Amino acid sequence: MITSRLFTAPRRAVIGLMLAGSLFLAACGGVAGDSWAGIARDPEGDAVYVAYNERVVALNPSSGAVQWEYKHDGAKFFAVPAIDNGSLYIGDYSGRLHSINLQDGSRNWLYEPDTENIIGPISLTAGDRVISGVAFNDDKVFFGLGSQNVVAVSRATAEELWTFETGHGVWASPLYVHAREGDAGSRDTLYAVSLDHHLYALDPETGDELWKRDLGGAAPGNMVYDEQLNRIYIGTFMSELVAVDLDQRAIIDRYETEGWLWGSPAIEVQEDGTETLYFGDLDGYLYAVEVTENGFSQRWKMKIAEDAIRATPLVTNGLVIVGSKDKNVYAVSKEDGSSEWSDQTGGEALTELVLVPGSEGEQDGSIVVLGTSESDERIVAYNVETGEVDWRYAD
Repeated sequence: MITSRLFTAPRRAVIGLMLAGSLFLAACGGVAGDSWAGIARDPEGDAVYVAYNERVVALNPSSGAVQWEYKHDGAKFFAVPAIDNGSLYIGDYSGRLHSINLQDGSRNWLYEPDTENIIGPISLTAGDRVISGVAFNDDKVFFGLGSQNVVAVSRATAEELWTFETGHGVWASPLYVHAREGDAGSRDTLYAVSLDHHLYALDPETGDELWKRDLGGAAPGNMVYDEQLNRIYIGTFMSELVAVDLDQRAIIDRYETEGWLWGSPAIEVQEDGTETLYFGDLDGYLYAVEVTENGFSQRWKMKIAEDAIRATPLVTNGLVIVGSKDKNVYAVSKEDGSSEWSDQTGGEALTELVLVPGSEGEQDGSIVVLGTSESDERIVAYNVETGEVDWRYAD
């Protein structure tokens, strides 16, 4: 194992972590150790994958029927599954990483962090949680730990290859960006954000730091890469969406929001190249912001929910769809934020949303899948056009 560096966090990062931890527990109903479900879909497959508590399940997207179920030694799962090349990767609340076969739910391998025991099961090493999703290249899987650090393991053997030390927790999935074609100065780079306020650019082979930028606030949510402009967009607990230009390695703009940002923006690119970001905040506002050469230009913002919008909005067929901690799901017009439909859910709707297209990729018959905090409807599938419930899954 290679440990590349140690970063000592400033006092403000400690305060930010305390606030973030309080919010995390509040969003989870105040029960330590619990969280919302992680949901994903394989664009080339026929299942929706749900990670919640002690299991990962594959659900039929048409009916919600269970296709397979995975459990392991008391593991608790709340991260968003990541899917690639026939495998699902998911971390658990013991700091482990699981590689699961998509076909039948069998385990390919298990990464377990090193521990130092003094007597039997009594360990000197504190346990950790994998809250984030993962990133990968051809031979490595990268993920963050809830208390601090980014870890790289072998995709073939689960051997730990390196650890990069951050000042505080990594709750967002790392982002792997390939070298830009035709750009001699470009290189493959792994990006990670932390509650210590920093964006880190890392060498994916060694874990060495290439450069870093102070974002001015804790960054709990996933980064979004803008390939067209070679930028990263990041939300922070300072109520800002930050644009980082990767060529300049500099922050080029900050868009102020009413509340803290947790979820990442959804990016939509029009045929003429116009780019719009849609994102929500923890005060229940939804935003549409156009990307410009110099940064951001607001199209509209709308207070649509009475409580937090945590996850990334789903943009489809003229609609922006979000769930909220106020136990509702909302679909609004992407043109002006006006209401199209809404529905009350049995529990808080804080999970990522997944689109399942209709037959042959048509929008008609498409469904949006989201999770709630209520076990009787852990997963709910809505018709995109009408807002009618298509099916429910109870755990």
